[in-house]
Amino acid sequence: MNQRYLILFSLSGLILSLDQLLKRVVLTAWQNQAEHILIPGFLTGVLKHNNGFAFGLLQHAPKQLQEIFFIAVPAFALVLIVLIFIKLQDDQMLTSVALTTIFSGAIGNLLDRIKYGHVIDFLEFHWKGTPLLPPFNIADISIILGVVLMFINTFQQNKKMAIDQGSSK
Repeated sequence: MNQRYLILFSLSGLILSLDQLLKRVVLTAWQNQAEHILIPGFLTGVLKHNNGFAFGLLQHAPKQLQEIFFIAVPAFALVLIVLIFIKLQDDQMLTSVALTTIFSGAIGNLLDRIKYGHVIDFLEFHWKGTPLLPPFNIADISIILGVVLMFINTFQQNKKMAIDQGSSK
């Protein structure tokens, strides 16, 4: 089996399993409690139902627009990621990992929308008692990690191209 597909299936399985398992645990165990201190002064566990987009965006948009947007956009993105993934070369491992983490996170949050009508968020960073970001989940972390890896990959590719062009002169 091609290494890219091994990465896709194994890493996706791991991320999706962890995301969905933790969401299930949180839904079961944290129903009646407002907060759980995970790392004092830094990370709190909170059960939030996110009806919006990433970090609560579009939470107050009309329901019909939300339904179309929250199913169509992730579905389109997933198809696009798969099409890009298929075209990758075997030596593009960082891109494979980045696309896999984005893909997995998108599926995790899409599953929530299909099952619950909203995304389950349960982590919140704090600094000196003030939330730094809106609540998030493992799928969100996976998406952000993938985007960061894509930036790193792009930077490395541009640097390599500049070095190759410089040495060819």
